[in-house]
Amino acid sequence: MSTRTKRGGRKYEAVEKALIAQRDELSARINDRLGDVYIDREPDDEAALASDAASKDMAIATLQRERRTLGQIEAALSRIKKGDYGTCESCGETIPDARLKALPWARVCVRCVERASRGIGLAAD
Repeated sequence: MSTRTKRGGRKYEAVEKALIAQRDELSARINDRLGDVYIDREPDDEAALASDAASKDMAIATLQRERRTLGQIEAALSRIKKGDYGTCESCGETIPDARLKALPWARVCVRCVERASRGIGLAAD
């Protein structure tokens, strides 16, 4: 499978491979963690019940965060296939390589993130 930008190059092939590896690792981790929220039996006392509830709450929060990240990775892979990867969804400018290196699933440039944080424009990553 070749990765092509709008200009026909293979600029993001390495990024695509890294995102696929991250996606696969994250998917496996999510599947492993699903057992952490499964209720096998009720704890015997209140302290165990409270501890169990806190552990499950943390596991659920982690699963939600990981699923959100997985969705962002899938969206980035889709943008790579379409040739839109590296282009800000808000202003249409090129997202700097430094930002993509730090956050490979970034949808918007830093300027648009800053505008969004002030309440102007697209929601931030």
